[in-house]
Amino acid sequence: MSTRFALVVVTLTSMVASKAVAGEEPGSSFAATPLRTVTLVWMDPAAVASGLELVARHEARLLLARMGASVSWQREEAGGSARTGQVRVILLDRAAARGPGMPVLGATPPRFEVSPYLWVHVPNVRAALGLSPRGGTTSLEPPMLRALGIALGRVIAHEVVHALAPSVPHGKGLMSASLSRPQLTSASIAIEEGAVLGVQAALRGDPFLPRSDPGVMAAAVSDDERRR
Repeated sequence: MSTRFALVVVTLTSMVASKAVAGEEPGSSFAATPLRTVTLVWMDPAAVASGLELVARHEARLLLARMGASVSWQREEAGGSARTGQVRVILLDRAAARGPGMPVLGATPPRFEVSPYLWVHVPNVRAALGLSPRGGTTSLEPPMLRALGIALGRVIAHEVVHALAPSVPHGKGLMSASLSRPQLTSASIAIEEGAVLGVQAALRGDPFLPRSDPGVMAAAVSDDERRR
């Protein structure tokens, strides 16, 4: 029997986060001491993120380390079985949209049968940076190639937080409900205190209050932002 979920959407707009929050700078009072290793599994069946993997994985690792998660990456081909303790990062060569003018960057279901997983819609992440959704990576200049890898890493980190700690509220940094293009590509991005505390609680196995609006957590980009 299928279950329908409402979407909680993170839209990509031109707004810039108003202030730095938890873990923004080295030495911040919110800097997290790694609690345990989280195993992320990179799955790119269509090789849609070819040439971006190292930068994207590194960016996601750095952001999650600031929240207290020591990340171990593995690579797996399509069709691999889910394993307890892993978070599967599935990169898709297809677009998705919540509705007209709201293409989805990434999404995470609110519950899982075996282990958490998340989707990243790479064509929409490309479009968010002003690139052709279906273009390859071999023709990209190194600065744009790096920017796209960083953007993917930030979408991945955002969705991993949803996968580990779905009760973490949206904020004004990495977990913003209204991410900006600069937040996807800038030299650094703020991480909310709630995300740090939520991930740490999840890693300790502490009880965490459930969401009041259970549904797929999704990151999206607006048509207005794509035209910028």
